[in-house]
Amino acid sequence: MTALARALFAGAALSLAAIPAVQAQDCSAAPAFVSVSTANANVRASASRVERSDWSTAEHFARSAINSGTTTRNKAAASVNLCAALANQGSADAADACNDAAERTGGTWQAHTNRGAALWLAGDHAAARTDFARAGEMAGGEAAVQANLALAACTR
Repeated sequence: MTALARALFAGAALSLAAIPAVQAQDCSAAPAFVSVSTANANVRASASRVERSDWSTAEHFARSAINSGTTTRNKAAASVNLCAALANQGSADAADACNDAAERTGGTWQAHTNRGAALWLAGDHAAARTDFARAGEMAGGEAAVQANLALAACTR
């Protein structure tokens, strides 16, 4: 083998070896959460705070909506936001809140996305992948769903 051929093969091998490192850098370190908003002021406020990562205030407004006399639809939306707020605060109540969100919403993609993300943060990656996959079946084009599916694929 000539020196030129060896140099070309060595360069190709180095290029191929660098591909996984670049792909690993593209993996998100944290799961994505979503918010749900309605016309209800407390639900809107909780959704806004989830989007800003203001978790304690999001929790406050979500709980206010859930504990009020508002509609079932508003309480369902607030429960999705509460799931995100509690999970991001590392609350022991996050699992119950996320399961409640899935039940209240009838298993919407938002509830599966947030419950999966909460499970991911809690270290239960297998269960999180199940919720991410379900969200993907329902709303695969949503950015948060795509991000979470990519996260799950990156860390297998």
